[in-house]
Amino acid sequence: MRNSDLYYRAFKNYRGLTEEDAACARSRKDLTRAGADADKLETTKYLCTIREDWVQAIEEGLPYVEKAVAEERQFIRTNGEVVPIEKVKRIGKDTVEHLAKHSDLITHLPEEEDGDVTPDKLYMVEKLSDYAVYENRFLYMMLCYLNDFINFRLEKIEELRHTYLGELQLQKQVTGKKRKLTLKTHLIDSRIDNEYPLADDTSAALLERIKNCRSIVMSLLDTDLMQQVAKTPMLKPPITKTNVLKMNNNFKRSLALYDFIATYKGLGYTYEEVKHDHAPFNEQVADEIAESVNLMTFLAYKYGNDLEDMLLTAYKEEERRRKEEEEKKLIERLKRLKKRATESGKTMEEYMLLLEERNRALEKDSEELHTVRIEIEALNRRIDELNAEKIDLTRRIASLQAALDEKEREIERLNQKYIEDMAALKQQHEQEKAALMQACANELAELRAANDRKTEQMQKEFAEQTAAAVQTYKTQAEELGEQLHEVRSQWEGVRTDLENELASVKRRTENLDADQKKLTDGYEFKIREMESRYERTLSERARAASAEIDDRDREIHMIRAELDGLRIKSGALKPSTDYTSRERFVELEEEFEAFKRFFRGQWKLTKRTIRRDVFAAGKNDAPPPDDTDDAPRDGV
Repeated sequence: MRNSDLYYRAFKNYRGLTEEDAACARSRKDLTRAGADADKLETTKYLCTIREDWVQAIEEGLPYVEKAVAEERQFIRTNGEVVPIEKVKRIGKDTVEHLAKHSDLITHLPEEEDGDVTPDKLYMVEKLSDYAVYENRFLYMMLCYLNDFINFRLEKIEELRHTYLGELQLQKQVTGKKRKLTLKTHLIDSRIDNEYPLADDTSAALLERIKNCRSIVMSLLDTDLMQQVAKTPMLKPPITKTNVLKMNNNFKRSLALYDFIATYKGLGYTYEEVKHDHAPFNEQVADEIAESVNLMTFLAYKYGNDLEDMLLTAYKEEERRRKEEEEKKLIERLKRLKKRATESGKTMEEYMLLLEERNRALEKDSEELHTVRIEIEALNRRIDELNAEKIDLTRRIASLQAALDEKEREIERLNQKYIEDMAALKQQHEQEKAALMQACANELAELRAANDRKTEQMQKEFAEQTAAAVQTYKTQAEELGEQLHEVRSQWEGVRTDLENELASVKRRTENLDADQKKLTDGYEFKIREMESRYERTLSERARAASAEIDDRDREIHMIRAELDGLRIKSGALKPSTDYTSRERFVELEEEFEAFKRFFRGQWKLTKRTIRRDVFAAGKNDAPPPDDTDDAPRDGV
């Protein structure tokens, strides 16, 4: 008998003695009413939902594992040793071959010429079956993995399903004329062996299937083949896919099952916490809990006053009195039965037979009444359960309705607050946006004005310097024949100044770009919306500045080429090692390209002038030349 059944039976007997007693009923009623609002009984259980994919995969793979184990793959291991001929039991082919190769085992010749040759020792071969092949070791490892895989999840699921947490809290105070009772009880019952888990047919069916799979795995591990393989070292991943594992269907499907469990992610189940609040108590629950409180009160009172011996003596006297009273009643009944038998004119035996028939009829009626009584009790319990459920549902409906009303009021407050906050944030955002736009516009205007002033100043300085340099070059070209030495020194000085100035211009341009990038980065998050508007303008200015710098570079290269041409024409400049370095040769190529572009452009203008002069004079009937670039190329 389970403990719950035993305690229930004992409690029913206890209730049978106290339930109808007026004093006990009055005491229970007082306890039930006192502090009913503070009564608390909450229970927590867990509802597990098992995923079917891994259970189905194991069920589909196990038949192939069983077939693979049934194959009992093995190889024959041959052990041989040379033993004295007296110990030889059987001679085989291997023995004869060994003797033919090892004639030194024949140490005695026969005495007669036609006698038999008898060796002293022979090679004995013992062939043993070895089941520790790679495939069987793989099966054993896979079954061990599968057993751990199933047991781990099954134990967790069973522990969750049978977890029970109950919390009972009572706080009561009963004041009478001669007695005052104060009760404060906080009971927490936590266990993982709950015999009454939440009903779930789907999970129960899957659990049965999981247990069947575990039984199959355990039976396979208990086979003789697996017991033999268990004595060898267990394999460790990764698994080598031999021909048998790849080609044999049973081993192939077993390998697929191993890959599935080895790569399976997750626990394979989910769980949900289910809480139930049993307060306020219905009439039966409150009455039974009050009964247990009275029992605790009595026990404290008994041991507090040391009444064990006194109460035991009173109990024995009461039992003896009840026994004597029952014996007296039995004697009186026998006397009445004897009197009735005498009055009926029958013997005592006949009267006893009639009584037995009457008793059987009464027993039959009693059984029927007992059955009806059980049905009535079951119906009464069902009515109590429905009433309790109705009270609980009514309480929940009221609680949910109050919570719903509170949520609706809270939603209204939140909506109003959201509208007000959004309006304030929108107004603040508009103000910040306007201020930011104005600040960005002012800074961009200042930056643009500063950039324009710097660009204009650089252009003016560069134009003045270029004009002065050109004038100097022309003067030097006219006096080149007489003052070549002086021109060369002056040119080197001018070239150095120009290079320094160009480097300075580039540095200032880089500084401007760095300043512009720094300012742009600093206000990037403020001007994201304005970036697309000014990006085109800044790009055009950058391209214009780059084109202007390229034009100035080409002009400088052309001036250098012109000066070098004059020097070459006068014989003052000849090929030398001065231009063999990479930097000087690159400069020479750039000068050559600039001069080529100048020469082609000048050639086109010259062709137009020649054509105009020829047509005006009417001296040539040939068609006018086209504008194609037929000027002399490199080296001409």
